Amino acid sequence: MDLENRDFALLVKRTREKFGVSIDAAYDLIFADPDMKRLVAWRINHDPECRKQALGDIRRKGDNSRFICDGDRIRFRDHISLR
Repeated sequence: MDLENRDFALLVKRTREKFGVSIDAAYDLIFADPDMKRLVAWRINHDPECRKQALGDIRRKGDNSRFICDGDRIRFRDHISLR
């Protein structure tokens, strides 16, 4: 499955509409799927715009970010502290 930036933005929008949730809650629902999580992790480390978004999330949220820098790579945090 190929996922482009606009596809992911649309997925987040539709998830929010369907479940009536916040952006963060929509991400939680989307990232609950292991295949989607794996695809997003790959994109974060291979697409400059995705990487920029993940780094911005790390800067804004610190320890509450879903992501962590691991050397030159960005990966999903194993455990997210309470938001």
